[in-house]
Amino acid sequence: MRLNGGLIKLIVVNVKSTYPSVLAGVMDLDDATLGDWYQISEDAIRMYGDVIIGVYKERVVSAYDITGHTRDTERQTVSFDGNESKEFGYLIGQRSPASPWTRGQGRPIKYIATDVVRSGEVDVEDVPETPEGRRAVVKGYVLTVDADNIATVEPPEGGVVTVLAAGSSLLAVE
Repeated sequence: MRLNGGLIKLIVVNVKSTYPSVLAGVMDLDDATLGDWYQISEDAIRMYGDVIIGVYKERVVSAYDITGHTRDTERQTVSFDGNESKEFGYLIGQRSPASPWTRGQGRPIKYIATDVVRSGEVDVEDVPETPEGRRAVVKGYVLTVDADNIATVEPPEGGVVTVLAAGSSLLAVE
C-alpha cells in the first residue's frame, strides 16, 4: 500500500446500481466494486487510491486493497485491480465510514483518510436527513445524535458499549 503524505486513504463507492446483480448471482462482488467508475482523475487515484470500499444501503459490502487501475479514455471510466483487504475487511457488514449519500447526490464516490477508520480521528459532520443532527465514526463505532438529542451508537462487531446516565447505575451491553 502507498503512503500519501503519511496517510493511507481510501475510495468509498456506492454500489447501489450493481450490488443487486451480485445478490442475483449475475455479477461478481469484485466487478461491482472495482469496475467502471466515471470520471475519477489521476490526481484522485494518486491521492486516495489505496483501498476501495463498496457500500450498499449504508453498509460496507466489500473492501479491496487497490493494486492498479485501467483507464478507458473514450468512456471516461476507471476500473481498479485489487485484492480483498486484510486490514479493512472487518468493515464488511458495518455502517459506512463515510457520511451517507443523500437523495439527488449524483456522484457515487467519496474519499476519506483511512486514519479516520483506524484511529477515530474524525470530524463531526451534519446528518443530511436531520439538519440539527450530527454523526461521527470513531474506531468503527458510529455515533449519531438527532435533532431531539437522542443518541444512537452502533458498535463494530465484537464492540462493547458502556452507557452512563445521570442518576443511574453502570450498564454494559455486548
